[in-house]
Amino acid sequence: MTVGETVGTGTDERSSSLVGNDHETPDSGGSALTDVLSSVGDPRDGDVTVDEGLVTESLDEILIAMIASSAEETHGTGLMDELDRLFDIQLSPGTVYPRLHELESEDLLEMHELVQTKQYSIDDPSSARDRVERAVQQHLAIGLFLQASLDAL
Repeated sequence: MTVGETVGTGTDERSSSLVGNDHETPDSGGSALTDVLSSVGDPRDGDVTVDEGLVTESLDEILIAMIASSAEETHGTGLMDELDRLFDIQLSPGTVYPRLHELESEDLLEMHELVQTKQYSIDDPSSARDRVERAVQQHLAIGLFLQASLDAL
């Protein structure tokens, strides 16, 4: 299997490269997300993958984190490009934009209409932080359980 190759057809079976896809990737300038991803392992050295279904399942929190940690490119297309760069996952506008609008309707994001695009920013930092923190705790609990079960396998 090569980096970025899709495996399986069901949501639970699909895996895509976390980073290190075959696209040109501009230097992110040391963003917090890049630092976190680098701590998982150097993406250029291996096959670090994340299931596409997991990214989609946590898309709201991922979008919040991306917007909170970015000073630019917080419009939908830029966010989709960043998802592709970070996770090697090409999500459709029909997946991403409704999530952005829902987060805006929940007052977690604020939308700024520009001439030809809409930029997003965090509207309620406390609620956004709480939401991401809950997701982290849930994912960590599952990860710790799975890590502990490796000895039994």
